[in-house]
Amino acid sequence: MIPGNKDMRDGLLFSLPFLFVYVAFMIYPLLYGLFISFFKWDILSTAKFIGMDNYITLFKDEKFYSSLWHTLQFVIITTPSLLLIGFIMALAVTGTSPLRGIMENVFFFPYIFSMTVVSTLWAWLMQKDFGVFNQTLMALGKNPISWLTNDMYAMYSVSLTTLWWTAGFNMVLFSAGIKQIPKEVFESASIDGANWFQKIRHITIPLVSSTTVLCLILQIIASFNVFGQVYVMTGGGPHGTTRVLVQYIYETGFKYYKMGYSAAMSYILFIIILIISIAQYSLLGKKDRS
Repeated sequence: MIPGNKDMRDGLLFSLPFLFVYVAFMIYPLLYGLFISFFKWDILSTAKFIGMDNYITLFKDEKFYSSLWHTLQFVIITTPSLLLIGFIMALAVTGTSPLRGIMENVFFFPYIFSMTVVSTLWAWLMQKDFGVFNQTLMALGKNPISWLTNDMYAMYSVSLTTLWWTAGFNMVLFSAGIKQIPKEVFESASIDGANWFQKIRHITIPLVSSTTVLCLILQIIASFNVFGQVYVMTGGGPHGTTRVLVQYIYETGFKYYKMGYSAAMSYILFIIILIISIAQYSLLGKKDRS
């Protein structure tokens, strides 16, 4: 008997339940989605093979491009702000303030809520006639603002909601990176006369660069997949100005029953995210090797 065979067999048997679930609910849908992207299929009728027609149509679809552009807008608005706010929060909770424990709980608290709860809450806060924001503005003698039904404010309103909801996650990652910096480094800098800002600029920021890259790539991927808060708060409006790509994929597949076309768009989005993931691996690998 070859040594280790029993251990390998036991390990495989122990992993079988997970492997079954993973293949059934991850690998099979992934491959089947690619398969149906080459068909014209509306669920109710027999699928008709049309080759690359769905992909050809996709690149001529103005709604696809506008939805992709709105997604890019969301990524551009939310990614820098979430990184900056998350980093500032991390500095606050890793400092010397006696309130840092309370601040850490307060900053992370919104992240424990579901997307539906957060989106519904902020949609109520931004409601034009009775929302807290507009009631405050009117109390100050200002005109109410259509936060969710005005082309100018809708995307920023959804982005603000996302910032409040998810900044705590980046705070946790940055906090972990900052806590790994040896205290002796900061003590040496203090002896040399460095002030707080100089320590942040020349010590903290360079030494958490790997964490910054990780947060950056994770945030970009998450922002490309935005759907829930947009769907709940604006429904893609007004006039489609907040309709993101995942929403367009959802509506194409489950509202208009163009399952093949929807699958094709899903794989274009998958390729975009895959490219970003490869960039993530390359950047982090390069940083680790240096």
